[in-house]
Formats: sequence, structure tokens, C-alpha cells
Amino acid sequence: MDPIAPFRRQDPCWCGSGKTYRLCHKRWSTPASHPGAPLPEDPDHGRYLSPRLLLNNDAIDTMLPSGGAPIFGPSDKPRLSIVSASHLDLLVAHASKVDAPLNPSDLGRLRLSMLLELSRVPDNDSPLADSKIEALASYASVSYASASALAAMTPSRTLLWNVDLDPTAFMRRTLLVADHVLVPDLLFSHAAHRPTNARTRYLALAELEHAPLIEAGHVLVVPDRAAGLVAAETATELARTDLSNKRLFSFVASQLVLEGPTARETLFVNVIDDFDREPLMWLHAHMEVQPGDESNFRARMLGTYDPAFDYGPWVEQVRRDAAAKFLQRTAERLAVADHLGANYVAASPFEARLLSRRSRRASPAAVASVIWADVPALGHLDAPDLAKLLKYEEAVGDLRERVRLAVDSAHSSSLGDNALAVADTAADLEHAGAKLSRQIRSDRTWSAIGPAALGSAGMLIGAAGGLPGLGGAAVGVLAGLVPYIATRSAHRREAAYLFMLARGAGQRKKKRR
Repeated sequence: MDPIAPFRRQDPCWCGSGKTYRLCHKRWSTPASHPGAPLPEDPDHGRYLSPRLLLNNDAIDTMLPSGGAPIFGPSDKPRLSIVSASHLDLLVAHASKVDAPLNPSDLGRLRLSMLLELSRVPDNDSPLADSKIEALASYASVSYASASALAAMTPSRTLLWNVDLDPTAFMRRTLLVADHVLVPDLLFSHAAHRPTNARTRYLALAELEHAPLIEAGHVLVVPDRAAGLVAAETATELARTDLSNKRLFSFVASQLVLEGPTARETLFVNVIDDFDREPLMWLHAHMEVQPGDESNFRARMLGTYDPAFDYGPWVEQVRRDAAAKFLQRTAERLAVADHLGANYVAASPFEARLLSRRSRRASPAAVASVIWADVPALGHLDAPDLAKLLKYEEAVGDLRERVRLAVDSAHSSSLGDNALAVADTAADLEHAGAKLSRQIRSDRTWSAIGPAALGSAGMLIGAAGGLPGLGGAAVGVLAGLVPYIATRSAHRREAAYLFMLARGAGQRKKKRR
């Protein structure tokens, strides 16, 4: 897949949903309603902000600040957002500087024991116990320190960072090129904001689906918001540089999809070909001066759409601010990756296109390309399957070297060309894996069964000669097995062996269905 090129309507969608692009992400590339479109009748418990979005009254009350909010005048320049953080984020960012790091496997076992405990909390909306919040914060600080320590190890480790993909999909789509993949700690993020038992239980059970990869230390769960606080200065400088790049800013602005103003004077903004389908939201505010107090203003929001009113300046201001938010989001992800000593890997076409237009590469060519190389042989593998493959370290090393050589041989700076080179290499290895499977079956027959049968006959004959004869026949059986064992051991060091195992896992899954 070439994420830089436009997708055809009937192509499989890039997100892996199994739907065509037309029925999946392309639907989000056009506004869902026209300005001022009529809304359904409001129920008692909420209000419609657009024809398809109903917001509960509690959510609206939480969204609108009761104690007042700063007023920003119109500006022809995009604005950076203020980085927010919870007290737990601040605590972990500070504590991680003094915590002793753990090795990945010890960290993984600690995470697994924590997940098992959290998966057994009551399924209710009661607040999560303070002791469990403290345990999550303690783990977050240790994992943060441990991830940072990995980057300084010799020999160097390949660390990849992404926030959009689940851990197993991340390992699978990056073709095992990473020693460790880093993913955000969703449990810790939840713990920082009024956590409940039910939500904690749900998140723990979801993470347990990736248990084999986490337990072995291949997947490291890190507190990204705490790391973002430490890397905030770097992120801000990256964002300012990107905002000053008119070509880059124009590209992001051209990828925005704006719905509204709706009948409730609300604008929804999302971006083409991005993982996050929850749109950003802006409310139009009518400024009203309080009678008798010209220094006191009130903002009236969720009003009624007026077709005679000129919403144009507000819409353009929102477009600038939304483009700045998406640029800042990517800058923060890059800064966190740099801070943790990892390479950031774009998993959405939007970010891949954005990073291809930046002056600074986010990842080496091989790392940036593998995520777009469609490799069907690995597409069905779950966490236990991947964990088994990763035990064959020499074969995994051979695969990484072949991927690097494929990209180097492509002699191209095009992400699509490099992804195609990696995909071709994977196809060759998949074919070699099928041949290897047949060869191993043949070797098992002629190198193992044949000598064993002859050796058995020798043992019958040798039995007539007593113990010396029997012993000589047994040595003959073992000698016949040695070439088979040596050949099998050599096969396990080849990248094709991984694809043979993956093929076998796929066939077993089909039989179970």
C-alpha cells in the first residue's frame, strides 16, 4: 500500500476493517450534513448538536466551563494549544527520574500480574480503590524509566512508538523489525481522571488479549502523557517550526473536513484518512455585555443557526486552529518518541503524508516502510503466535536484515516504492517458507524415519550378539538422526522458517473454524 497516493473507492480500506475504502474511511472525507441542517427532536436527557450526534446533558454541562473561560480575539495566525496534565502525570514525570529501571521481561511479568488483578475488580461504577491507582502510578514511573534506559543500551535496541494501533497489530504490521514496541498506558490515563471499576476492568481485559507479547517484554506500556510533559519544550519548538512552514500548514488545512455550522451553531472538524474518528468540536459564542457593567461579558452558546449571519470569519478561524491542533499532535508524538529513544511510526495515511512533507524524517526508511507492506502471512497472527515466532531470535534477525537490504536496494525515497520492495521480499520469504515446509517433511521421512527403521532392524540383529551388539545398533540409530537434527537447526535460523510457522498457524485456525 502506498499511503501517499490516493486510494481507489473499491480498494480494501487502509485501516484493516475488511471493508472497502468507499464504505469505510472515504465516508469521513465529506461533511455529514450541510450548514443549518434540521435536527431531530431532543430527548429529555440530551440535545442534538448535529443530525447524527446526540450529547447527554451531563456531558454538555462538563464541556461548558461554569467558572468562566479566557476570551481570544480573532487572529489570522494559528494558535498552539496549552499542554494539559493531571497531578498523576506530574508525579510520574518526576518519579521516573529516580526509579530504578527493570529489564523488559521483568517489567512484562509485573504488568501481567497487575492486569490479572485489575481484571477482577467489580463490574460497577464505583470509584477505583486508591491502592490500585497508586499501583498504576508506581508501574507507570518504573516503565517510563525502563523504556528510557533501553535507548541507552549497547548494542542499541530498535524501539518503535505509535499511539493508534493495538500492541498485536503494531507488532504484526511492523514485520517484527523492532526489539520492542512502545504503546500508551490507557489504564494509567484512565486512573488520572476519576477512574471507575467497570472502565478499569474493561481496559485490563482488553490489554490481556496481548498478554504473551507484554509478558515477554516485546511490548512495553508507557505513560505517554507524562513523557509528553518532559518533552513539552521540544514538542512546542517542533510545532512552531511546522506552523511557520506555509506549505505544510496548507496541506493540513486542505485535509480538514468541516461539518457545520449546525442548527446549534456547532462546528465539527476531522481530518481525511486518520484513525481518530471522534471529531474536534467548536461552539460559536455570541458575546453579550451585562447591563450596567460593560467590563463583564457573557458568552451564549448552543444557539440557533441564522442563515443571514456571516459565519465565514469564525469558520476560517476554526480551520486555522484545527490545522494547528493536528500539526501540534504529530509534533508531540515525535517529541515523545525522541525523548524515549524510539522511532515514531505513522500508521494513518494522513500522518504518513504529513511526515513525508516535513524536512525531518521521523523514522529510518525501513521502519517507515514496513508498516505499509501488506504481508498476508502475518495478518492473521494473534499475540500467542507472534510471541512464538519471536523466540527464534536468529530467524528474526535474518528477517530484519532482509528487510533492510530490500529497502536499500530500492534506491528510492518514495514510501510507496520502499513498501513495495518490503512486500516483494515478504512474498519471496512466504514462498520459501512453503518450500521449506515440504522440504522438512521430506527430510523427516528420509533423514529420520529411514535411518531409524534400519537401526531398529540392526537392533534386532544386534540383540543376538548381546549387550555389545545392542549398544552398537543404538549408536547407529543416533548417528542416522544427527544430519536431520543439524539440518532442522539450520532451517530455524532462516527468515523463511518464520513464514513457515505463520503458514501453519493460519492453517490450524482455518481448521478450528
